[in-house]
Amino acid sequence: MISPAVRQYLRLIVATVGFAAALVGIVATATVYNHRIDLSPGDRFTLSDHALNVLRSLDRPVRITAFIRTGDARNPILKDLLWQAARESPRLDYEVVDVNKSPTRAASAGVSTYGASVVESQGRRATFTIPTERHLISAIVHVTAPPAKVYVVTGHGECDFSSQNRKTGCSEARAALSLELYDVESLALASRGEVPADADVVIIAGPQHDFLPAEIDALAHYFDDGGDAFVLLEPYRSPRLAALLSEYGVRPGDDVVIDPDNRLAGGEPLSSVVPERNRAHPISAMLESPVLLSGMRSVAVDHDRAEGAWLLKSGQRSWASGDPEVLEGRRPRFVAGRDVNGPLSVAVAVSSEPRSGELHEKVRLVVIGDSDFATNRFLAYLSNRDLLVNAVNWLARQEGLIAPRAPSKKPGVNWLFVSHEDLATVFWTAAVVEPALFVLAGIVLLVWRRFAP
Repeated sequence: MISPAVRQYLRLIVATVGFAAALVGIVATATVYNHRIDLSPGDRFTLSDHALNVLRSLDRPVRITAFIRTGDARNPILKDLLWQAARESPRLDYEVVDVNKSPTRAASAGVSTYGASVVESQGRRATFTIPTERHLISAIVHVTAPPAKVYVVTGHGECDFSSQNRKTGCSEARAALSLELYDVESLALASRGEVPADADVVIIAGPQHDFLPAEIDALAHYFDDGGDAFVLLEPYRSPRLAALLSEYGVRPGDDVVIDPDNRLAGGEPLSSVVPERNRAHPISAMLESPVLLSGMRSVAVDHDRAEGAWLLKSGQRSWASGDPEVLEGRRPRFVAGRDVNGPLSVAVAVSSEPRSGELHEKVRLVVIGDSDFATNRFLAYLSNRDLLVNAVNWLARQEGLIAPRAPSKKPGVNWLFVSHEDLATVFWTAAVVEPALFVLAGIVLLVWRRFAP
């Protein structure tokens, strides 16, 4: 006969063993089927779609060796990043080495910086020291994909891809392309006389002066041989270049697009958020937020000359102004018979047959009616960086790299955009509607007290 005290102890032992077994089962299940819920602002600890595309499409083994130092605050971030990447691809393997415990490993790998990670694949090697998704994916792409050459045309007042000037430089654009896959180099058409044969993409970033006839001939020869280009056109600039593009299915408008509803509240009158994005084209379909342009011109597709589609369109109440003095600060005013009502396309992508008669892939052109979005001042905002890199990826036939990337600035966290229309809504709500509701409530209360029995 078991006494009640012994029976109680036995129940306690069985309950304890059962609880421990349940905990072991939960831990084992969580280890095998690991799922995370990211509650951080902007999903800071979740890989972007671009990173997932790169990792899941790996077709060769990739080895990452991270050299860390005990006590480095970056260690948890780096370990978590590598763990997430390894979960997404069975072809990726990584190892974390403490240089304090294994100094010879770091020396043999040629690593002299704490926190450096070496990425290797089939004899190719890349190193990154900043533990961010962008730098990790960049290193992986550089050891697994063939390099591509991008030439940036100079000599006409274009945005300088080597300048760090906030307003006029495009060094951030160069860095974004270099992180992706591309070797960016300047091209002076006037002195060279032709586009190099190894060019995968040519970028013309907002020329302020027109091209010489010989330079136009060089570009035409490049297009006729199946070359691809990314052209950023400013309003009322480069008429010869605009005429050349019209021969390949692009119709640049001789105008300035005014979008009063979507312009930035309290900012420049010509800086506007472009709300409409074409969800059927890969370049614009992957943009998670609008694009910010400043001083844009309309650009349309000539379907009689090429296949193509619009990428971005201005708002419903926008219009194309034929008054060039709007760029000098004159207040824009719609003039019937001269101006054209919107919405208007301000970015297009076209594919046309090369005119050389030889067998080539179709010529691809992406033309945007603004170059300011690619400058250091605007590139980090909204989806400007993704637009730039996605366009170059599409032109270089690297569609697998087109996807939303982890933004360097989070909407509502690092910055807040308020359009003129939003400001009007806030004004009427805060200054008119809310006070009116309080006045109405006061009148109702007064009447009720006066006439209540």
